Amino acid sequence: MKKLDLLTKIISICVAVLMAFCAVIVFIQVFRRYVFGSVFQWAEEVAIYSVIWITFLASVLCLRDGEHTRIEVFINLFPHSIRKWIEVFDYLVCFGFMALLCYHSIELLQINGAFRSAASNIPMVFVYSSILVSGILMVPYFGVLIYEKIKEPAPPKVSAAQKEGGDGQ
Repeated sequence: MKKLDLLTKIISICVAVLMAFCAVIVFIQVFRRYVFGSVFQWAEEVAIYSVIWITFLASVLCLRDGEHTRIEVFINLFPHSIRKWIEVFDYLVCFGFMALLCYHSIELLQINGAFRSAASNIPMVFVYSSILVSGILMVPYFGVLIYEKIKEPAPPKVSAAQKEGGDGQ
């Protein structure tokens, strides 16, 4: 995954900036509400749209770090050689799902992209494009994960003495 370190760094910075921006907007909104009794009409929408972008970009980072939810109990019942290919298949299915998601997000952009948000007047193409962008960003990560899993060496064999806790003497 070292080849994707620059991309990961850029995504991480974008997520951090969006989180800071969202926190500042919400803080200002709460402050104005309790101190001045008024609010910015656009602040809640902007915070929500920021959280949407944070979610989709952070899902790319989770993929890189292997942090997505997985149920490994069944997979771990198999020996390493079979488990390896089950995981490759899993990555391929996820890759296919992301390709399908990207394809349909283009459709979504075409249908809803011309609309604007009510309070902040932000083009909705900006909001819906988060799906397409995260899907496209996941492609190289899935490629690397598949490649690394295929090239993964078998673990060293454990002798009967080591399994019993002995040191072989």
